[in-house]
Amino acid sequence: MQHDNKIRFGSHQWYFKKIFFLNLIAVTFSSEFLIVESNFSKIVASSLIADIKSGILASSSIGIISYDYSLLKEEISTRTNLLAVFDITDNLNSQFEISKLCEDNFVAHFLASKNLVYHNKWTFSLSSSKESLNEAIIATLRYFNWTDGVAVSSVENYSNSQIILNNYSKKIKLFSAGSDTFIQDFVGKEIMKLGSSLFYLMTDKNTSIEIQQALVSSKILINETGIVFVGESSYGSTCKGALAIVEKGKEAVDSYEKYLSAAISDMILFLKDVLSSEDLPTVIYKRCPNYHCANEFSIINIQAKRKIIGVIKNGNLTVSSTIIFPGNSTVIPVSQKKILYISANDGTTNPGAPPNQSILVYKRGLTLGVKHINSSVDMLQNFQLKLNDFDCGVSVYNATFFYNCLNKDKNKLGLAHIFAIGTPTAYGEIATLAKLNITIPCVGALNVDPGLSNFTKYPFYTRVSLPSSVTFAQIPLILKALGWNSAAILYQNDSLGINANTYISQAAEKQNLIIVNELKTIPALLNREQLRNYTNVFENIIDTHARIVILVLNPPLIDYTAELFYDLGMRKGDIIFLSTYPSWLTTVANKDDYTYKRVEVAIPLITVFQSLFVGEVGKKVHDELYKTYGNTEPTSFSCQYYDAVYLIATALDWTIDQGKDYTDPYVLEAAIRDVKFTGCSGKIYIQKNSNDVLSTNFTIQSNSYNATAETTKVFNVGFLTPTSSQVLTIASPVVYADGSTNKPTDFRITRTNCPFDDKLKQTFSKGRALVFGICFFIAVVTAIITFLIWKKWWNIKVEELIKSEEISVEDMIVGATIVVEFFQLLSQGPDIRPLNSFLADIGDALSLDLTSFIKLENGVFWMFVTTIIVLCGLWSIFCIEIFLQLDEKFNKIWIFRVLGVAADYSMPILGNLCFIPFISILLEIFVCDHSIGNNFADSYLSIDCYQFCWQGDHITYATLSTLSLVFYEPFAVFCRPLWQEFQSNLHVKSIPLYLMIKTVIQVMLIVLNKTLKRSSDIAHGFIFTFIILFYLAFVWRFKAYNYGRFNWWLKLSLIGVSWVSCLSTIIFLVEESSFPWVSLIIAGWAILILIGFAVQKKKYPSLLFRKKGKDTSTLFKFAFTFGKHSKVPTSKIEPQKLDLSSFK
Repeated sequence: MQHDNKIRFGSHQWYFKKIFFLNLIAVTFSSEFLIVESNFSKIVASSLIADIKSGILASSSIGIISYDYSLLKEEISTRTNLLAVFDITDNLNSQFEISKLCEDNFVAHFLASKNLVYHNKWTFSLSSSKESLNEAIIATLRYFNWTDGVAVSSVENYSNSQIILNNYSKKIKLFSAGSDTFIQDFVGKEIMKLGSSLFYLMTDKNTSIEIQQALVSSKILINETGIVFVGESSYGSTCKGALAIVEKGKEAVDSYEKYLSAAISDMILFLKDVLSSEDLPTVIYKRCPNYHCANEFSIINIQAKRKIIGVIKNGNLTVSSTIIFPGNSTVIPVSQKKILYISANDGTTNPGAPPNQSILVYKRGLTLGVKHINSSVDMLQNFQLKLNDFDCGVSVYNATFFYNCLNKDKNKLGLAHIFAIGTPTAYGEIATLAKLNITIPCVGALNVDPGLSNFTKYPFYTRVSLPSSVTFAQIPLILKALGWNSAAILYQNDSLGINANTYISQAAEKQNLIIVNELKTIPALLNREQLRNYTNVFENIIDTHARIVILVLNPPLIDYTAELFYDLGMRKGDIIFLSTYPSWLTTVANKDDYTYKRVEVAIPLITVFQSLFVGEVGKKVHDELYKTYGNTEPTSFSCQYYDAVYLIATALDWTIDQGKDYTDPYVLEAAIRDVKFTGCSGKIYIQKNSNDVLSTNFTIQSNSYNATAETTKVFNVGFLTPTSSQVLTIASPVVYADGSTNKPTDFRITRTNCPFDDKLKQTFSKGRALVFGICFFIAVVTAIITFLIWKKWWNIKVEELIKSEEISVEDMIVGATIVVEFFQLLSQGPDIRPLNSFLADIGDALSLDLTSFIKLENGVFWMFVTTIIVLCGLWSIFCIEIFLQLDEKFNKIWIFRVLGVAADYSMPILGNLCFIPFISILLEIFVCDHSIGNNFADSYLSIDCYQFCWQGDHITYATLSTLSLVFYEPFAVFCRPLWQEFQSNLHVKSIPLYLMIKTVIQVMLIVLNKTLKRSSDIAHGFIFTFIILFYLAFVWRFKAYNYGRFNWWLKLSLIGVSWVSCLSTIIFLVEESSFPWVSLIIAGWAILILIGFAVQKKKYPSLLFRKKGKDTSTLFKFAFTFGKHSKVPTSKIEPQKLDLSSFK
């Protein structure tokens, strides 16, 4: 039988074989040993030749021949000195043929393969048998008591490996290194999911090296792990701490080629020693029992170099040296779940300050969270979470201390880190980690500074607590929802307190909540004695007599604050604290004077915070903490620590399940920002492009005190959901100091919302007389000026509108004036607020009467006075422009053109609609009819008791107000009819006499509102009604407009006003508020409206029409040109009737 070579060399195949054979002729024809290679390997040949040249086999003659049956048969049969043939073909067919040739010629036959499929007494295997290797593997695993883990086998050995491992332990998971993507799938998915700490590799060299590299780069081979290489898988291994099972004598080989060289060399040396033996097969069999020449194994420990630490013989492992495992550990890894380490800065140390023991209570949530995670059947099934504790500062940051603390144990930080509770320490840890070049996902449980929300600046930080900007902004909303309108605030002078004051103040302004104290801040980190240096701040709060005091203070400063309030005379019920620290003062642990003071002052205490212990999970956490720690009510901060550790664990679980590298901080951080779960505080997930958890629910808690048991009880008052239609849900009413649920007043009973005692208030008759005098003087002067203006300039007639015209924007403005003035007249009449506050608010809003609609208190009044004075000044400038016609004279100068347009546009607004609000505000500055003494300087503004009269700024404003009245009122009287003369598109015009009478009546009503209404509601009601009826009679007799329909609706509006004033006056007379007066008012208005439309239909035909598609364009044109399109170059008033030159 003739076989072709397995390596082809083209057309030069035979020539190559002959040349190669001739090159080795010197050793071939005299060789004692022959190596047969079917698939010629230069590496094998080079290795063998190198060994020959090195002198190891210098005295031996060795031939190397590529397998060809005919040539091999001739060679073996003709060589009389040939002792052995080494078959490294690893081919079953060639193995049988070579075995037969060697048997026939009494030549020993040695195979490189473990498989002795065809053999006789002359055929042996250079390697160990599968059975002996299996025994060595089992002996090693049994010695270390390793019964689980992950094994990887080559494809050809998979079946054998499966049998032997299953017979030993079914807990070991076996994988086949077959596919091209095996390494990625194995390490990236399977190993990550399994969480194994023990690995057994039975593969080829290249696969083994790739797996080692993947395990090392994935940080899997760390402390408490073990790895065993079997046979060829150990070649080239540099994995420190690994174990390798190799055939004895082959400990130094690092490749399969080197292994063959060593095996062949070892056997040649053995055969040279037994050349004289007559029975060569018997001698060889003694050396190679069961026809396998390698039956003993060494166990190698890869340290700085490969070290033999034991031998395996007859299925037993004997260890003779210390073993170093991965992570430089001498402790034998045990079969257990893989440990995932995380860390938390949860100690009590505050460098340079007293320790904070409260953290020991808060961290109970951490402990419970780790316990629940490790006992869960759904999370991290093959892993165990372990927490490393750090003590680097709770709320005080010291750069040197932090650096040394973290640097000392930086290897224990683990996969993720949980920050301490303080804001300074949060920023400090971020800075220190950056300085140490450590990238690690960090989670904050109680860090609330808004600056930490910055995702761009702090990409490896997230938190389960809400930023203080969100929480503090809810305080005014809660106070308003609970019925309070005023409060004091006390905050610590650090970033937390300063920011909190800003957020609370901004929200208070939106909610119309008044912050009454001027001194608001004290330094942070004060002790009990140091706090007394700031008694003036506390006295300022006490002097305001505010009952609600918002505290933005950290423990224990918050405790010292309650004690100092007690020492300054505050007692139970005098002050109600509102804090964002949940469950503060939940227990009375020490029966000392300090505790007594806190209990006396801080009951009840109202707290507002992010909703915690929510839903089933929250209840479970709460109940377990309660039972575990002696039936003590758990602090809500424990809930946030629980969620912090669960956020990390959920991200780890998701990362592992996806087959991703959970040891990569970038991968884990991305998972933290992507996962969602239901935690102790509800649904938890991080907002996109932010570091904050998304939450809109807040819990309001309070406490009560049991004097008998000397304990406090915390309970939920309600729940705040700002985004819901029902903002506040009450769970249980607050129990106040008197034991009732009746809400106390905003201020203590000895105080009002003024900066002086209520008992000092008195009616100031001199001030009231002055107000009466000023107001009636203005009324008389207004009547005289109005008459003179009418007599000289506006005693003119207006043509009646008798033909149909297209309605213009100007006509609409005139019609809207009737509606606005209806509500303005109502605002000056008897007070209807006792009947219906909503109806009163609508009237105030539409009337533009700021004194009724807006609370002008505590400095706000001056702001409106200043605004109106400025507007009056502008009005004077506009009037001068109109009188002098500056826009016409200086038409080329843009500022005069703009001034002309502004004057034209402002006339109906500032001079007509704003007439009552402006006059009312300007007169209000003189209403100083109450005081705390007998002097004018002791009187204060009626609208704002914080502003004292006839001193300081008040004199300045009174002067400016007088000047504004002098310039504004006459010009307004004159310009009211003037505006309509400039409007070419205006068809509905007011009769000038009506405008004059209206002006006088409006001023009279304002004067009555500022004077008589303050003394007698009944007298004011009668006189107001009489004036309105007079006004109605005038309109009925002389008409107000040149258009019947407008006259009709003006009459009805005055009837509606008189109807309300009559009913309101009757209410004051009978003092009966239970009667359905509001229904009667609305019924009267409804009847008037029905009558109005009925009469209008029959008697007042419409003379104004609108063309289809034209109104919208007209409106836009008017709006965007400021009415410029309606202005004509010259007035329609004849010169003899209106001589503007007299104003020059």
